[in-house]
Amino acid sequence: MNYLPHHTAISIRDINKTIGFYEVFGFKEVHRYEDPDKTGIKLKLGNYVLELFAYKQNGLKPELRLILGNNLDELGVKHIGFTVVDVDAALDDLKSQGLADESTKILTKGTARFFFVKDPDGMWVEIIKDDRY
Repeated sequence: MNYLPHHTAISIRDINKTIGFYEVFGFKEVHRYEDPDKTGIKLKLGNYVLELFAYKQNGLKPELRLILGNNLDELGVKHIGFTVVDVDAALDDLKSQGLADESTKILTKGTARFFFVKDPDGMWVEIIKDDRY
């Protein structure tokens, strides 16, 4: 059996802000449906899908308040990561689009270089160049 990544599901507050954020990384909307209590959106990048759920009840909730990397010592999914060829260029690009600022720092672990930005709901998104494996 061969298993490949397919999708990650995220509950969000604002459809337009979230779609705009993930479009910066190259995602395109491929499906949308409306239910009385929610809107479901599928964004696709290559063969990978982000499945977004915008429940009406979440529209007025505050942004998540997570520490860098999303509270790694607690159970659960922590962040989504995107690989890039050039971390410095990616950081410059995201700064120019207002998604990162001067406080956004490139970190290292071994030969991996990475940084984090927050999506519109406060979930961390990691941008990484990692040739360790």
